[in-house]
Amino acid sequence: MIHCAEAVLPGHPDKFCDRVADTIVAQALAADPAAFAQIEVGVWADQAWLSGTIVTRKPMAHTPSEILVQAGLSIGLDAANHIDAARYRVTDTVCRNIDDPSESRTICDDQCIVIGYAGYDRKTRYLPPEHFLVHSLVDGLWSACQAGLLKGCGPDGKVLIAMREEANVWTLETVLVTLQQPPGLGLMDLTQRVHECLRDCYGALQASDARWVQRWRTVGVLVNPNGPHLRGGSDGDNGQTGRKLVMDYFGPRVPLGGGALAGKHPAHIDRLASRAARQAAVHAVQTGAPECTIRLAYAPNRNVPLRETWEMGSRGERQSNGFFNFDAMLARLPPGLAASDQGNGVFAWELPGELEPMGKHPATRHVLRNRSTAPSSESPWPHLDGNLRSAKGEAA
Repeated sequence: MIHCAEAVLPGHPDKFCDRVADTIVAQALAADPAAFAQIEVGVWADQAWLSGTIVTRKPMAHTPSEILVQAGLSIGLDAANHIDAARYRVTDTVCRNIDDPSESRTICDDQCIVIGYAGYDRKTRYLPPEHFLVHSLVDGLWSACQAGLLKGCGPDGKVLIAMREEANVWTLETVLVTLQQPPGLGLMDLTQRVHECLRDCYGALQASDARWVQRWRTVGVLVNPNGPHLRGGSDGDNGQTGRKLVMDYFGPRVPLGGGALAGKHPAHIDRLASRAARQAAVHAVQTGAPECTIRLAYAPNRNVPLRETWEMGSRGERQSNGFFNFDAMLARLPPGLAASDQGNGVFAWELPGELEPMGKHPATRHVLRNRSTAPSSESPWPHLDGNLRSAKGEAA
């Protein structure tokens, strides 16, 4: 069976929008741990649009427009890039209300369908191997863009892979990379550097998992097949929050529930139930099920799921009755919003009851390096003020 999967770098316009939306939500939570927030973001060329609502008991330290600029600068959308976040012309229609948000967080206030999936084992983070692989390659490329062989490339880019699965034999056949490059780096040099970076990432996976059998030199690799990719980001493609859901969840071969993860406060049913379903599915596989798919459906003003179905082998442990009730999930929710939730999706979520802490596994070391958890008692972006002052000075 041949499987394909795709993932994008943080500067891809859709993922940038997710990042901005979640950064705004995190700043709302820094102002009020019980904040209610729903944010949508769109970008095209030098235009950016913000909409949604925020309810906090105290004002936020920065406006959504200022936070958008900082989110862009933090990933390299600066004066050295074709897109400079400080020069976005921002239309901000976010409703910001100073009020008690707790009432809207005590009951399920929306309908949704949620799917939680787990399969395989810890070496693939209980994800389909092609989905785990493409995210691992993207993380390796992004690390190299920040401080490695590809420094100065990106932040826009994407990767698509095709692999063949035959029982426990996984054959990587094709890797397609589109990566924004600086004007001074030629396409041939870029191609060589991307090859080296991918080879190292793939070699680390092979060293820890014998199921990846294909030798790197026999893998077909395409880099920027359209030619030099200089004008990346929103100058080459429009972006919008919630348009990479297949990437955010489990890849193209697992059904998609439909609820977006980014731009919503952690107690929103889409986000809350997605996490609970994923945790329960992982636990089922950790306790013996070869694979587990959980389907949940919710209705507004009802804290108990309308429907709860489990598909798995008989050996795995199911969670007790009431595990997916809204109030029970809310009680288990930690305060704040982890930085690892910034539009990164299921691949970045912590695994329940891991046998080995993240970071010890060679294939996930770079994940921790770029996705740390911020303390909930303070702003996850303490450098916001300085960067905003700098951005405003350059724009002036």
